[in-house]
Amino acid sequence: MKQYLLFDLDGTLTDPMVGITSSVQYALEKFGIHVRYLKELIPFIGPPLAESFQKFYGFSKEDAEKAIQYYREYYTPKGIFENEVYEGIPEMLAHLTEAGFTLLVATSKPTVFARKVLKHFGIEDYFSFVGGSELDGSRTKKAEVISYILKTCGIRAKEAIMIGDRRHDIEGGKACGLESVGVLYGYGMEQELTEAGANHIIRTVAELEDYLRNQGENPAKLTWYDRLKGRTDEGKETDMIRFGMIGTGKIAEKFWQANRYGKDFELTAVYSRTLERARQFGFQKGQLQYFDDLEAFANSDCIDAVYVASPNCCHYEQVMTLLKAGKHVLCEKPMASNLKEAQEMFAEAEKQKLILLEGMRSIYAPSFQKMIPYMETLGTIRRATLQYCQYSSRYDNYKRGIVENAFKPELSNGALMDIGVYVVSCMIRLFGAPKAIKASGIKLHNGVDGAGTILMEYPDMIGEAIYSKITDSAMPSQIQGEDASMLVQEIENVKDLRIVRKGVVQSIHFEQSDNILNYETQEFIKMIKTGMGWEKSKEITLETMKVLDEARKQLHIVFPADKKPKEKKK
Repeated sequence: MKQYLLFDLDGTLTDPMVGITSSVQYALEKFGIHVRYLKELIPFIGPPLAESFQKFYGFSKEDAEKAIQYYREYYTPKGIFENEVYEGIPEMLAHLTEAGFTLLVATSKPTVFARKVLKHFGIEDYFSFVGGSELDGSRTKKAEVISYILKTCGIRAKEAIMIGDRRHDIEGGKACGLESVGVLYGYGMEQELTEAGANHIIRTVAELEDYLRNQGENPAKLTWYDRLKGRTDEGKETDMIRFGMIGTGKIAEKFWQANRYGKDFELTAVYSRTLERARQFGFQKGQLQYFDDLEAFANSDCIDAVYVASPNCCHYEQVMTLLKAGKHVLCEKPMASNLKEAQEMFAEAEKQKLILLEGMRSIYAPSFQKMIPYMETLGTIRRATLQYCQYSSRYDNYKRGIVENAFKPELSNGALMDIGVYVVSCMIRLFGAPKAIKASGIKLHNGVDGAGTILMEYPDMIGEAIYSKITDSAMPSQIQGEDASMLVQEIENVKDLRIVRKGVVQSIHFEQSDNILNYETQEFIKMIKTGMGWEKSKEITLETMKVLDEARKQLHIVFPADKKPKEKKK
């Protein structure tokens, strides 16, 4: 068992993408080199800066040094804090420290900056020593840093492990005689780490903790990579979540397509009002069981959790039946027809000690999470205009006199519930619950709403939630701060951002699929396995339902579900 654990910083403990790439972008501009998208500069994360400027842009040694000075002009006051700790890292560090391991940081970043980052995120005290480079450019190579740490701390190489996400970490560790662990949740690829000679390659923070605590002494704790390479037949994955599905429409098919290759996802059953429709949906999706009886489906022992993609008006009855049968539930947005239904659903989930999550795909997508640190560079935010306006293909039929489900208020549908819910939920995720709202909208001849705007009042800013199913919008969403403004092309699936600061435009692009339903599923599965994380999601759902209820009240939109009595508490 090796006592000393040396951790790389950038890409291993924290995700510094925004700060590092923005600083590099700033430095390159000084040389007249314009880089439109920050993702193009991701290769700068990890290696020594001088080496990267020379390798990727052909700088001379002298120009590389100048570029580093420009880099620090942006990084020192701002970029250093455009950073975030990977989920699970603080908990892992605490567990390793409690278990008696000695933790150290080995980074090519200047030591003074590394200490500031660790202190900023409240994890500095877990490390007995922080070793990095110097501001004068010395000791930048990872092997030099590791050697310095071993010598200074009196550590023998055979007593230590080097953990990092790039080849420089692995090669530096091997040069100093250390066992090395490469992590794939950072910025290195499997091929890069393999070719560098990593002794072990690990996919997640949880798996990293398992390996470091056991270090091969427990065969059941062998890493995913070891199992993948067939080094053992033991320890096969046994934590697959078996999903049943309610609904056989387009959204159900998109959900299947997004999750079909998920490592913890297995579709085992389908419920529909007719067995024929259930079988049509399940054709060539595996060996499935089919149901047209909700009670039988809910009580089946072939499912652990259920994805509900039925009309909004059906959610309450179906979810309550599933929860009482002991099934976790991921329910499409909006989770309920009104706040009262949602409150009762969550109360039942807590009573049964089950996970209930609203499938609000936007807020669980990685790009939405990555957008948030950029907002911190805007200064005090004074206005947020979030919009989702998408002309519905079903509106053409509506105008011909064919009213489909999307335009039937008796099904708890309409523009607010189908489209507006996204922008309201995103607003609440970003800024919290408003203290008051004012709604206006357009109602069609059958009483369904086709478009609307909700003015959301906050103590120090204005929020505007704009939505429509009868028009398209050519304008992006916008978040206005005192220092800069951010334009978001599609708030429901963030891919492109533009930050305008005193006439200078910074463009950021996120690679993300159009079908992002897998991310909400991943969060749902994580909640099932850990029992944690559902409280914040519950809060967002309930605050969103409060806004929707008040908006409908002001717009005089009443659903049949608002009038029917709910189940009495026993």
